[in-house]
Amino acid sequence: MRSCLLILHTILIGILVGACSASEPTAVHTSHDEYAIFPERASPDHTGMWMFPQIEGNIHEDMQSLGLRLTSSQIYDQEQPSLNQAIVRINIGDEGGGTGSFVSSAGLILTNHHVAYDGIASLSLAGDNYLEQGFYADTLDDELPLDNFTLFIPIEQTEVTDIINERLPDGIDNQRRAQMKSEISQELIEQRRGDNIDLIVEVDDFWSGNRQFMSVYRIIRDMRLVYAPEEAIGKFGGDIDNWMWPRHTGDFTFLRAYVSPDGTSEPYQPSNVPFEPELHLPLRASELRPGDFTLVAGFPGSTYRFESSYAFRFYEQQQFPALQKAFSAYLKGLEFEAATDSAAAVFTASERASIANALKYFEGIQTGFKRYHVTRQKREMDRDLASWVEADSLRNIRYGQVLPQLRQSYEIAAQTGDLLYLSFYAIQYSNLLQMGSLFNDFYEYSMAPDSLFFSSDDRQRLYDQVRMWYSVINLDAEILILTEMLQAMAELPEERRPLVLFQFFGSGDTDSMKEDISLFMERQASTSALTDTSLASRWIYTEMQYSEEAFQDSLYLVSRDLFETFELSRDNYFQHFRYLEPAQRLYVEATLEKQQMPDQYPDANFTLRLSAGQVWGYSPADGVYHTPLTSMNGKLEKHLGEEPFNVPYRIRNHAFEDGQTNRLKLNFLSTNDITGGNSGSPVLNGDGEIIGVAFDGNIEGIVSDYFVVPEVARTISVDSRYILFMMEEIDGTRRLLEEIEIRR
Repeated sequence: MRSCLLILHTILIGILVGACSASEPTAVHTSHDEYAIFPERASPDHTGMWMFPQIEGNIHEDMQSLGLRLTSSQIYDQEQPSLNQAIVRINIGDEGGGTGSFVSSAGLILTNHHVAYDGIASLSLAGDNYLEQGFYADTLDDELPLDNFTLFIPIEQTEVTDIINERLPDGIDNQRRAQMKSEISQELIEQRRGDNIDLIVEVDDFWSGNRQFMSVYRIIRDMRLVYAPEEAIGKFGGDIDNWMWPRHTGDFTFLRAYVSPDGTSEPYQPSNVPFEPELHLPLRASELRPGDFTLVAGFPGSTYRFESSYAFRFYEQQQFPALQKAFSAYLKGLEFEAATDSAAAVFTASERASIANALKYFEGIQTGFKRYHVTRQKREMDRDLASWVEADSLRNIRYGQVLPQLRQSYEIAAQTGDLLYLSFYAIQYSNLLQMGSLFNDFYEYSMAPDSLFFSSDDRQRLYDQVRMWYSVINLDAEILILTEMLQAMAELPEERRPLVLFQFFGSGDTDSMKEDISLFMERQASTSALTDTSLASRWIYTEMQYSEEAFQDSLYLVSRDLFETFELSRDNYFQHFRYLEPAQRLYVEATLEKQQMPDQYPDANFTLRLSAGQVWGYSPADGVYHTPLTSMNGKLEKHLGEEPFNVPYRIRNHAFEDGQTNRLKLNFLSTNDITGGNSGSPVLNGDGEIIGVAFDGNIEGIVSDYFVVPEVARTISVDSRYILFMMEEIDGTRRLLEEIEIRR
């Protein structure tokens, strides 16, 4: 069930988390009192997640005007080593992880601590707690293999739109068109990959299916942990500081890519050797000032900027609130379990961090939608588009039904959308509901024992499964999670609540129903076969005689009904896609035609992108201005002696020179356009030197995943000077310092 639900999760959300000289800024600097001047200047708009082959012509010239000194061919060239081959996509299992970059000729990779967090946590389960203590490998032999981590090295990004369109017949319906596109894409993938099992080839849609590009990667199957600071550094500030500014986090980690001695990609073997990349990047340790040029390269996950006002209304009214409630319920259970079980705290550390991140994200998105009236602004844009369409008869023929069809699509989705999300995540996150599904066959037998057969071996297997589940769950945490989930469903409009709520809790007001749910779940902790193995045993091993009251375990019946609710709401929800997909493609086509802009970037889709920007602060509220750099002084001021604000003793006891705590910069802001997936992206200066590593966006700016607000959208990065300080003066990573090219 979990694997199927994870696939559905992807469908539902899409989401449903060099040169030797120092870079000279092109902005005019009057003095180091610029912080007093910059707040009065308009925040620049550097919006754009550009594909690497697009960095030429006007786009390249615009970046040059900001401070870029790399040529187009240095950024992307299929014939010789270029920047794209130094940027890597880090994958964790079948899901995306983040970005990294090669920083040595021996396959050393710099990324975020939180990108490697899953791997560090898994290694910690086997022995030493590397999350708490940190890790450093003194030799190559000490570097630890990371299970389930792979690396994609981008080689090519090539448009194949014309090749695909030439083979699509005119007049075919959308379903047939999608099927043929998939078949043609698969043929292109197989032709490009050939017999090379070390190549990963993907054909992705861009601009809602209007264009397609082929991405070719070399895969590395052996990834190892090299150096990670302790969690007190890598996750300083924890969830409290997450998405916030100012930050003082050392969110960095070093990994290494390994291949077999003959250069082919193999899973971990002791005989594997470090991979030698085509290109690696130096680290630059030099002063940053407001206005300095910044270039971020990486793999942004998903943005939704080309969607309609009908989509935005659905997200704001149904999707975002449901996701926030679901993640909140699950996080409460995980935190309760972690607080009462130290082993579980280590085991679920990565999951808790991920869910806390997602929860805060959706809270920030909802705030941004309201603060910037995103849906209303998008509605006005759609009205302008409708007027433009109506002004021309040919445009009206092609695009006249697009907006009505999008409206119809999301009206269908809205019939069951929020219930679908809540029932999906209730099943995904509640072990009690999943345990209930084990009883389904036996329930059918108990209701009609004369017509079905359930052997003694079947009973024993069922009981063994129940005992196994019960041995690994924290019952109190599970009761808490399911209580919160059911109460979230009680907050839905009455016409969209699952029927099981009316069956057990009547049709009272929301508050009364939520109170009844709480009392019900308290009783079920000791009266259900899902929460008491003795009751499960009694039911399983009792000979059945048909009766209407053969089995009336209320919690099981709730479980059974929620699975049915999910399936029914899913079937209804999926009906909207047949209207949405063709209309969305034409909607984007019309939008681009109306804008008449020759250079336009597509929504992010976890393919390689580049964004330009500058070091720049922002004003989050009236009378408030955030300067773009933080220092060690600020970190020491945050020290409380307990997590997540516990500065390690080694740093507090360090012999800082006079003024050094203020001069040593830790994190900085820039105007680069990023989103999830960019975690670990190198932040480069105009010469392609790493000046930092991106690890977050700011809470005020994350609404830009949907609607860009350039005056507040910022990238938060760890300064390369802080990374080098930790390596040189705190952790003494001499071997790595000798391996990395450092420019001061």
